[in-house]
Amino acid sequence: MPGLNVAPDGDPASARVDCDSCEEFRQGEAEANAERDWSRATDCRVLLRRHQDSADCVAPEPR
Repeated sequence: MPGLNVAPDGDPASARVDCDSCEEFRQGEAEANAERDWSRATDCRVLLRRHQDSADCVAPEPR
C-alpha cells in the first residue's frame, strides 16, 4: 500500500504515513543508491525535502 511505512518496532500504528510524492522520492533515492548513482540519490533527497517544505505535501508532521 503506497504511503504506509512500517515502524522499526513493527507496529503499523506508530508508522508514519507519507503522501505518494514522498514515497516516489524515497523510491527514487533507493534505486539510485542501489545503482551507486550518488548524485541522483542526493537529488532525490533534496527534492523530497523541498516537497515536504511545500504546501503540496500531505504527510502529517513531524517528518
